[in-house]
Amino acid sequence: MGISEEEKVAAEEVEQEWVSRFLTSLKQGNVDHLQSLLTEDVMIVSDGGGKVNAIKRPVQMRDNVARLLLKGIEHYYQGSFHLEVAPLNGETGIALRTGDETVAAIFIQLRRGKFARIYIVSNPDKLTWV
Repeated sequence: MGISEEEKVAAEEVEQEWVSRFLTSLKQGNVDHLQSLLTEDVMIVSDGGGKVNAIKRPVQMRDNVARLLLKGIEHYYQGSFHLEVAPLNGETGIALRTGDETVAAIFIQLRRGKFARIYIVSNPDKLTWV
């Protein structure tokens, strides 16, 4: 699973407007709108560094990823979180925070204007800079 050798990868600039739509869909629990922002073969990968719960294997396909995102946010953070657009490694990303603590950084890769890859970093050692 992942990017094949034949697949050309070119980073598209992730605009704040796309991230805002994504956040609105997550906050409202709107699976249909969330799915409309994802490519059919979207993949989500998570890194908890063995220190926090994380997705153990990449999850692929629009329906699976959308439901995982909505259920994960609902289950793990139970309304005590907030998502905000944040500069991450010089690009637009998302910081997931509970109170003053950053619990995840979400990096996004677009393809043809839709979310193609979502990388969630929740390893606390990697979040000290967010």
